[in-house]
Amino acid sequence: MWIIILVLLVIALVLILSKPGSIHPPRINRQGRIEFYSKGMDAGFSLSEINLLWSATQRAELSHPPAIYGSVEELDKAINQIAGNKKFSDRKRVEPETVILKKLFDYRIKVEMSRPKYRSGLKSTRNIAIGQKLTIRADGVGLYTSKVVENEPGYLTITIPVGDPLPGGFSWRQVKINVYFWRKEDAGYFFQTRVIDKFYDRRNLYFRIYNSDNILRSQKRRSVRTIARISARMYPLKGLEEANFWMESSPGLSCLIVDLSEDGAAVKIGGRGKKNQPFKMQFKIRDEIVVVSGVVKRVKYKTKEDESTLHVEFLPLPENTKMILLSYVFDIDRSRANNSNPEAQDTLNVISGISADEPEEVIPLEEDSPRGEVESEDGVEELESVSDD
Repeated sequence: MWIIILVLLVIALVLILSKPGSIHPPRINRQGRIEFYSKGMDAGFSLSEINLLWSATQRAELSHPPAIYGSVEELDKAINQIAGNKKFSDRKRVEPETVILKKLFDYRIKVEMSRPKYRSGLKSTRNIAIGQKLTIRADGVGLYTSKVVENEPGYLTITIPVGDPLPGGFSWRQVKINVYFWRKEDAGYFFQTRVIDKFYDRRNLYFRIYNSDNILRSQKRRSVRTIARISARMYPLKGLEEANFWMESSPGLSCLIVDLSEDGAAVKIGGRGKKNQPFKMQFKIRDEIVVVSGVVKRVKYKTKEDESTLHVEFLPLPENTKMILLSYVFDIDRSRANNSNPEAQDTLNVISGISADEPEEVIPLEEDSPRGEVESEDGVEELESVSDD
């Protein structure tokens, strides 16, 4: 008797699952769920974490949930759905959703860094883009800056190297030159070459240098960064022992973050910046206060504007702070892409309690490093022209 009852229950269950409008997904979705769980296990997520991910994909109404394991767009939707409206700074470390968010951001970085633009590098100088900035060094002289203006199969045309006056009797055409450059969103490169000749156009002097297929790639980008425009306050420190993540009530010194990643930023300040300067910085991202500390690693100074761009490296950050930065870098809610929450709006009054109309202070840091450590851009640090005998 009980066997008949069991058979009837099974038949009834099959009929319910096959009915249109059933609360259970149709067969194609069940197959998609199997694929979703299989790919989730391959990606290193636990069963409970995959359950949470599946729930997020359903709430986000993703048409093909397994796509989150390869598509950054679909993955961002899932992250944004799990994050919800709760602040990252209010999350507790042991909460299940906090744990999965940390893993999702790590996975998001992995997916992003696997893109071809991060993995494939230059194999030859023939692929260097016009406008690429170069740093040049030769035996007996220091660092000089230049820029690519033409790239032909056999040679590169570059602007005349700018730097300290050359020693007497020095000729660029008689030495092997070492060339360094950083390719945006990629890595640092190095190659050696020689000057073929020099020529004048109507106004300027240029060098032609040999192209090279022997190019070394190093200093690969470790993190994803994005263009930013975030008002911030900086606090120069006497040493890294003063570094902390406490919020500051004093106004600090105004600056502007123009490039941001999870481990560093590019920051514009007034006046000359100082390499190796420890600092603390405070700013706001989408209603959350961020406090970081770090060191200035590189400085670019513009003489005419009397302003510097500091390339800074952060000290290791708390996990919640890291997630705030990554949520901005990846724009997981697409607020920047949709211009619904532009970071260009002034937030200094929120951060420091002062009016944005008050005169801004500039950071009084003096450049005390040797010539050559402060990089120059177009119209930046106009040094004496370099001649070639």
